[in-house]
Amino acid sequence: MRRSVQRFLRRRSCLNSREWYERFWKPVDIPKPISDFVYTQMSQYSGLEFGQVLPTDRLNEDLHLTLICWFDWELAFCEDFLDNFGIDLSDRFDPELLSTVQDLLLFLKYQLLSVNYP
Repeated sequence: MRRSVQRFLRRRSCLNSREWYERFWKPVDIPKPISDFVYTQMSQYSGLEFGQVLPTDRLNEDLHLTLICWFDWELAFCEDFLDNFGIDLSDRFDPELLSTVQDLLLFLKYQLLSVNYP
């Protein structure tokens, strides 16, 4: 499955983390640390080049994350987010409730905002 998704993504140009942020996330006011976190961590969990991923890519239908990430990637994601941002997502992060990559980044942005702006 991973090879199939990689073939699908290979048709797209690969952006570095700065370009990915500038093109997709800066215009919608996603903080750069969130963009960098997703770019790096999701590449590690999935084995995909996240510089080829678009905001509209669906997490399961297009990227098949539940099939290509290791079985406990959600736990690692929450732990890594806690280490990076000091926010525990373990009681509210459910990737099944998020449809697209943009939904994921917006969810993370709101978690960060809820701590900084109660």
